[in-house]
Amino acid sequence: MPIVQANGIKLYYEIHGEQDAETLLLINGVGQWHEAWWRNVGPLSEHFRVVTFDNRGIGDSDKPDIPYTIDMMAEDTLGLMDALGIEQTHVLGHSLGGGIALFAARKDPQRFSKLILASTLYWGPKVTMPSARAMQVLQDRSGDPVELVQRGIRIACADGFEERDPEGFQKLIELRFKSQQTPSLYLRHSQAGLSYFAADHIATFIPPIPVLLLVGECDEVAPAANSQAIAAIWPNARVVEIKGAGHLFNIEKPDESHAAILDFLKN
Repeated sequence: MPIVQANGIKLYYEIHGEQDAETLLLINGVGQWHEAWWRNVGPLSEHFRVVTFDNRGIGDSDKPDIPYTIDMMAEDTLGLMDALGIEQTHVLGHSLGGGIALFAARKDPQRFSKLILASTLYWGPKVTMPSARAMQVLQDRSGDPVELVQRGIRIACADGFEERDPEGFQKLIELRFKSQQTPSLYLRHSQAGLSYFAADHIATFIPPIPVLLLVGECDEVAPAANSQAIAAIWPNARVVEIKGAGHLFNIEKPDESHAAILDFLKN
């Protein structure tokens, strides 16, 4: 099992693609782990050396039951890069992973060549919060565990995903139960997300590198207005909305997602 020591914990990682290709680091969000990129790693590794890993608190990485912050998880990411000898990389962070990528880029901007923030919230009072329907699902942790996971996946995808792609829907359920993340550790990830909004310093940071804000048109968890708001204050950022997709646009619309990613990273 490929494991590195980073920031005082053990992190599981995988590397896909040619070793001499440009590196693309993928960072997961809340409740997601390396297998959550199952529709993306293959196509992206045809162009890049793709590195995936499990954040603390999930998958095959260590799971300390202590308070987590985005700052801490950014240090995990930089520690992973150090351990793997990655001097510079493109980075794609999804949801909470976008916040982790942003914090890591602020800490050590020379380590990153291009930044993709996927399904990422704005910060502070200007944030566009999740829809009322999404907030209800996120806050209501009652019921059967399978039903709870199904509700979460339905709100994370555009309406009708379960009918359009039953195999993908079932795969997402299976991955959630394979993730080795207990409810208390899920809460730790969620609390790390709250630390994102409390970090005043991030509001004044403008990444000195090209930024792509990639978001699903129908995202109810991190509505597209957040990406538009970020692009309005970062002169080197642009937004691409994936039509007919929600928070998990990379699973719902992989071909369109890969096209946008490749267009940004290759040009």
